[in-house]
Parts: sequence; structure tokens; C-alpha cells
Amino acid sequence: HAPCDHRVPSCIREPRQLRKVLALYPGKEVKKNLEAMYKRVDRHLCDDTNLLVVVWRSIQEEFLKQYKRFDDLLTRCYPGSSLHLEFDVNDLLSYFVTIAKSN
Repeated sequence: HAPCDHRVPSCIREPRQLRKVLALYPGKEVKKNLEAMYKRVDRHLCDDTNLLVVVWRSIQEEFLKQYKRFDDLLTRCYPGSSLHLEFDVNDLLSYFVTIAKSN
């Protein structure tokens, strides 16, 4: 892994500041925003269910990729700290499946 990118704004380099930023994104808030995104995508693709499935799967893959990248940055930039998002990959997968099944 590459070292932490120190081009990150100094306000985020401080663990206590980052903790505040991470607190803005609890799992229930992320799920709520994913639900809203699903509704927007569904509204635009309502005539093509197959395309909706493909697009939702692509969104899921990209979201998970970005989550893993962010989690990796937290690990590299703040080794030994307790800084992490409130949710994990399994939670995210559960959110995506639940949202797709409920719609």
C-alpha cells in the first residue's frame, strides 16, 4: 500500500476532526440516501426492469469499491486508531439487497 496522501486538507488530518466528519454518515443515513438514489434511478428507468437491475448492480459495485478505498485510506493514514465508518461491507451489501427487494 502507498503511504497516506498528505494533500488531504489539514482539517481532515486531525483525528478528532475526521471523527466529526465520519459521524455525519451513520449507517441509517447512508441507507436512506441509497434508497433515495434507487428511487431516482427507478423513476428514470421504470420502463426497463432489466436495465434497472444492471444499473443498480453497477452502483453497488462502485459504491463498494469507493468504500473499500476509503477504509484503506483510514487504515493507512490513521494506523492503530479507532477511526472507521459506522457500517461495513456486509452492512452495505445488506442495504443494497434490502432496497432492491423492497422496490
